Amino acid sequence: MVNLNEIKVLTWDIGGTVFDWRGTVQNEVENLAKQQGVEIDIYQFASDWRYGMFDMLAKVRKGELPHMNADEIHRKMLDIVLETHSDLKLSNDERDQLNMIWRRLKAWDDAPIAIERLRSRYTVVPLTVLSWAIGVNCSKHNGISWDGLLSCEFLRQYKPDAGAYLHASELLDTDPSQIMMCAAHTGDLKAAMDAGFKSAFVYRAGEIDPTVQSERRSEEPTVPLETFDIAATDFNDLAEKLLS
Repeated sequence: MVNLNEIKVLTWDIGGTVFDWRGTVQNEVENLAKQQGVEIDIYQFASDWRYGMFDMLAKVRKGELPHMNADEIHRKMLDIVLETHSDLKLSNDERDQLNMIWRRLKAWDDAPIAIERLRSRYTVVPLTVLSWAIGVNCSKHNGISWDGLLSCEFLRQYKPDAGAYLHASELLDTDPSQIMMCAAHTGDLKAAMDAGFKSAFVYRAGEIDPTVQSERRSEEPTVPLETFDIAATDFNDLAEKLLS
């Protein structure tokens, strides 16, 4: 059992864990489709955009594509998604505007208060593959305050590569064993554990790890939750466990 007295820093996945990317993107695409009088499978549109971004990001990680941040990857992927969902017609300017939805993601209802509670005891810092601009703007949009924000675009290494976690540990001047990664994504947590971090899984309905192909197919976590140091049903449950 993890000794909470040894934990100094909580690092956070934000896309899907703190912010409801699917609900926000689906609502935006649905509104655009209604304006044009067309029918779009908004669930599939959002999935194709999100998972396609991570597929492209994997190529960046492998050096098959030049370094790009999440804003750039989202924008490139949007053009590809619109080729599949071709009933929705958007100009380049309209595509640029739609891409900005990633900077206005709505937080899960339980996130802002729980994060503020946890700041009373821990240093809380996002560690995200999303861009710094996405992290800052979404946080301001939802009134969430952090003690810092680490975007992998500046680390020059993207999760789940071990170097991203280890570089974060260096910047935080904290031993990996004193850092707990908090996420709704099993692959992120397993990679963090391999780098020496502690782990806290937070359940989010319908949220799976976009880097784990088996989870994309099942739409459910495929790793036993007892794998992780803490497993919480939501942010309120996580706060209770971490502040006990």
